[in-house]
Amino acid sequence: MNMDEQKQTYEQFKADILQWKDAHREEYTRFAKMMADGNEVQYLAVCRAIFKQLPGIKKEWQISWCDDSTDSFRNIGLHFKENAVPGQIVELYRKQREEDATSPPSSFWGRMKYIFRQSLRKRFVTLSAPLVLSWLYYGKSFEAMVDMVSRQAGHPKAGNAERMGCSIVVKQIIEVSIKNGFRTQEDWDKHFAMKDAIEKGSIGEWALQSLKDGMRCSDTEGSPAATESVSGTVPQAQRTAGKKKIQERPLADYLKCGNKEEVLQCIRRFVSINTSAVHQALPFYVLKELGLVVGMHAAKEYSVGMALQFPDLPSLKSESAIRQAVGFLKTAKHVIKDGRDQSAPLIESDENRELYRTLVQEIKEITTDDETETAAG
Repeated sequence: MNMDEQKQTYEQFKADILQWKDAHREEYTRFAKMMADGNEVQYLAVCRAIFKQLPGIKKEWQISWCDDSTDSFRNIGLHFKENAVPGQIVELYRKQREEDATSPPSSFWGRMKYIFRQSLRKRFVTLSAPLVLSWLYYGKSFEAMVDMVSRQAGHPKAGNAERMGCSIVVKQIIEVSIKNGFRTQEDWDKHFAMKDAIEKGSIGEWALQSLKDGMRCSDTEGSPAATESVSGTVPQAQRTAGKKKIQERPLADYLKCGNKEEVLQCIRRFVSINTSAVHQALPFYVLKELGLVVGMHAAKEYSVGMALQFPDLPSLKSESAIRQAVGFLKTAKHVIKDGRDQSAPLIESDENRELYRTLVQEIKEITTDDETETAAG
């Protein structure tokens, strides 16, 4: 199995986890609450126990998914059982409940445990591989870890060494979440913007700014050139006032190149491997730069076109998520650009620029080959 196939298989793995989570909402909610009620020490210990299993789980799933003799999560469940991850979780929280049954302790860590102690009522949660993986991939696991460590650092009795240690831990958590594909930089930007608004009492301003960011990629959004008349359209001055109706056509209908299928397959591979909405919005700008689309002016025409073109692609984000991401790419964010933290449009981050250049090069090679064949013929 080559690298692209492995990544696509892993995306299918995560899509199946999400499907399981949606079908077991009550069970998942009970587990998520149990985790949220835990104190920081226990919470991080559980996360470490789970994270140690991820490489083996990913490998086992790749094997199982390609083997029609296996039964969905059966082997994954066995992997969890053999490595005792659920047992570790149960034991950690059992000890915590026993400790929390006592009166509030006076030590710093003891008080932190008391704040987050669980109810003494017994919790009936049957741990399983898909349950734990659902929480890890689609719950607020990383965000809760960062928030908990941040609270420790902000405690009045925390010393400088402890605060420095907490800062390093937070950096590592965020770095791991981004490098391993659990979160994107955009996800963390949104999380910290919301928390900052809550702490400063400016929730209204935050909500308004979030709304404005979303409106930038509304149906009427497009580049200045997009509002100009295209071959066969009515000049701007003669257009009827009002909102222009958005077209709902598959992406292939907008392409103006001889080898559409190869270009579409290239885009399909790209969005199969790069699974965040922001990354899946990049082809919108790539196709426009290369002049390969006609009539695709608004972000929604692109997002709807993607949804209609690849309805069977599990890794494809929702139409609304991709549409909003088209706007986010042109919005100034705190990004890593030229190796430094700075404010710049999201599309100019080092990561997005590299993906953008790669996709441009791949599509150029396809269209150049087509032009060469045409000239030779």
